[in-house]
Amino acid sequence: MSSAWQKLKEELARVTEELSFKCPDEILRFHYGLITHSEAGKYSINQYFGHWVHLYAFYMGYTEQVLGLQIQTAMDPNYSLEQCKDLYRRSSTFGPMIQYGGQYTLGKYADEMLKAIDTIESKEDFLSLLRSWHGLVSRIYWWVHWYFPWGLGPAAFQRLTQDDVREIVRLSQTKENR
Repeated sequence: MSSAWQKLKEELARVTEELSFKCPDEILRFHYGLITHSEAGKYSINQYFGHWVHLYAFYMGYTEQVLGLQIQTAMDPNYSLEQCKDLYRRSSTFGPMIQYGGQYTLGKYADEMLKAIDTIESKEDFLSLLRSWHGLVSRIYWWVHWYFPWGLGPAAFQRLTQDDVREIVRLSQTKENR
């Protein structure tokens, strides 16, 4: 009979596969500005771009930095299974907060991961589950990256030309701006 962590690993693999071809609704809600998890915009000058930025930064940081470090630590023979579990627990307590942010899939499985690691008895099994978790988080991050409003960059954040720089220097040296 499979243990809790093995069942979770299988479920993570199944959900990751499903999300390979279908963007989760929670990401599409961000894409269309239908952020129903909070009063987004009420205190944000009726915009939700800031929510996009925070979501993108969270997934990028968690996927690459936090989970990457946890995987490296689990692969390092200098760290015990208990140390690896402790590191995971300390850096993965965001379930309720991220669910409030509308990321229900990530929040659900973050909670399941915290429960499942207590059933793991070897570093190899821990690493196996961690890699499956990383796969799911990476897949969701891919969708966040795909739908992020990159078009804002060329529209609002064009690089300055040399003529622009000369004009800025000229204007900053005029008597009215001193």
